[in-house]
Amino acid sequence: MTMSERDREDSFLDALLDEERRVRSGADPDVSADLMARVLADAERVQAGFAPVAPPIAAPRRTGLWAQIGAVLGGWPAVAGLAAASVCGLWLGISPPQGLSDTAALYYSDDGALLDPISGFEFAFEES
Repeated sequence: MTMSERDREDSFLDALLDEERRVRSGADPDVSADLMARVLADAERVQAGFAPVAPPIAAPRRTGLWAQIGAVLGGWPAVAGLAAASVCGLWLGISPPQGLSDTAALYYSDDGALLDPISGFEFAFEES
């Protein structure tokens, strides 16, 4: 490449860069002010459609009586344990095993001296 070709390429490149600088500086806009105003007005209208919409606030749910009782007792595992113990107590109350009914009868009768839970202790409040 000769010096004249290099100068010609540099001058062509300089002309392109000068034109780009002039366009970017806003000295010679390619669009009319009317077109620019319409474009900006349209952009503002479109952007207004993108405004964030607040989600609707749902009313707080009311919890029922049983849900409140379950929460007070400690949740469903605790309620399940209480239900199992209640069913077991009901079952033993309605149909007690033979050994349990004999022991309970001795405890509540006068012959139940063997089952007195405090018979081995001397308490001052006992009458002799």
